[in-house]
Amino acid sequence: MLYMKTMVTFRVAAELAKSLRELPNQTAFVESALRTALGKTCPTCEGSGRARWTSVAVSDFKEKALPRLDRDGAVQLKSLVRLARDLAASKLDLTPRPDSSGVEFSLARGRHVLLRGTLAGKTTTFRPN
Repeated sequence: MLYMKTMVTFRVAAELAKSLRELPNQTAFVESALRTALGKTCPTCEGSGRARWTSVAVSDFKEKALPRLDRDGAVQLKSLVRLARDLAASKLDLTPRPDSSGVEFSLARGRHVLLRGTLAGKTTTFRPN
């Protein structure tokens, strides 16, 4: 048996469990294996044997008075939401840029900001935190 911090228990072969315990980062390995095996982005199954779908809260365009996206910008935003799901992010915060060309974004998991950047047409620019 393999025990994880998230209190999810998996039954695996004794040899595999022994090998996993010797890895320097067990959690990353197990999360990666679950994503590959189940085709989902959520690293926990809550004992059901199925990964629950994680949703990413994206800012409301009307509420934030964000500029209308063209087709290229929409494709970039879709890719950014896909990245957010892969990173198990919980929030994608969008704000208008001061020069009104594109939007700035902040990708966070809980209280931790994972990534910041700018969406402008066909270009997505990432900035260090």
